[in-house]
Amino acid sequence: MFNRIRIQLTIRNAAVLSIILIVLNLSVYLVMRQMLFDQVDRAMTTAREQVASLGSISTGQAMSQDASEWGQTPNDTGLMMSEASRTTMIQRAVPIFNLTRMDRPIIQLYWTADEQPVPLPGRDQFDEEQLKRLRPSQIGPEPQSVKVGDQYFRVVNIDNPSISGLLIGVKSGQYQVAKQQLLSNISAEIGMLRRLEYILIYGGIVGFLIAVAAGYYLANRALIPIRLSMDKQQQFVSDASHELRTPLSVIQAHTELLLRHPEHTIEQDSKHISTVLQEARRMSKLVSGLLTLARTDSNQLELDVKPVQFDRIVEESARKMQMLAEVKNIVLHTEIDPNISMSADEERLHQLLVTVLDNAIKYTPEGGLVRVVCRKLSHSVQLEVEDTGIGIAPDNLQHIFDRFYRGDRARTRQEGGSGLGLAIAKWIVERHGGKIRVESKLSAGTQVFISLPL
Repeated sequence: MFNRIRIQLTIRNAAVLSIILIVLNLSVYLVMRQMLFDQVDRAMTTAREQVASLGSISTGQAMSQDASEWGQTPNDTGLMMSEASRTTMIQRAVPIFNLTRMDRPIIQLYWTADEQPVPLPGRDQFDEEQLKRLRPSQIGPEPQSVKVGDQYFRVVNIDNPSISGLLIGVKSGQYQVAKQQLLSNISAEIGMLRRLEYILIYGGIVGFLIAVAAGYYLANRALIPIRLSMDKQQQFVSDASHELRTPLSVIQAHTELLLRHPEHTIEQDSKHISTVLQEARRMSKLVSGLLTLARTDSNQLELDVKPVQFDRIVEESARKMQMLAEVKNIVLHTEIDPNISMSADEERLHQLLVTVLDNAIKYTPEGGLVRVVCRKLSHSVQLEVEDTGIGIAPDNLQHIFDRFYRGDRARTRQEGGSGLGLAIAKWIVERHGGKIRVESKLSAGTQVFISLPL
């Protein structure tokens, strides 16, 4: 069963860790990609704004360009336009290529209405096949990344009214501009993203292996309390069965003896009847303790907290146990501070004190002393129960609050103990927010220290 649970927990833990790793890797990649492309897009936006403002360039600046690169001169009479029209064309066309103060190179392409490239500077960087991938109809209104040959470009179309319909003459003829494009080479950015991809992929594989190992480790860690809980449960059931079997066997044996002699009177069989009654009471006490512990484990047992006088509870508990002390000729001495008010469950405090005092009297030989000291402090009350009994061995001291634990089983059975009293006492103290500890030496006695908040 544990192997199946371990495998399931390992798979779930590894899946959760892997999902976290994948989301983290994707986030790093997408954020880095967005940052790089935003930087490029900002540069292209600046270029777009500069292109839109080129209409302010003066005629003198435009005419300073070498007109021969257009395949014509201002005095060329072969064009069907006047000198003024030719000057206006050069004024509008030439400054378009003069993009300055840019933080990265920007390439400009011009297209006719039928998507033929205008042979202006920038066009000669691409062959015909590459230009087909850059046609404006294949580029959306937003910046888009396009692979051209072995290079990558960020491309954006521009609707520039200042050049729309512009007639430009070059050596190969005349072209009427309809579209303008801006391109920026992003091969370096794409290469950086590719390297980041490889790093994230290989890192993700290593991270997945680590996630599986971590999932297995966490599964084993998670199974430790489950295994301990099941071991305790099995031990609890085994001990409870053993404790219940003994009184039932005694009751059954003595009842069968009674049935063998139906003619006997109650007086004649009083010994057997007394034994049956004693074992029935022992079993009733054991069942009551088991029920209390079962309710505490399931958090179904709540405390009835209300204002109480703790000093009065201690005095009443000591008075009830006085008779048992006198039977064994034990001196029960009390030192109790008056007026100790607190909020607590009175019934559970009685149960706590009776359990501790009963153990002290039970394991103190005749002629011994049991001392009860109750002191009120500023924020708590300190209760000490000290006896001159047989004491507890150091090896057993750390287990005295375990359920059904008894250092000397034969002796405690003769005394009527079930091994549940101190476990219930510890729960009562801790449920009230207090602490309990025990100090003991063999043949010297035992001291029980209880601290409860006021």
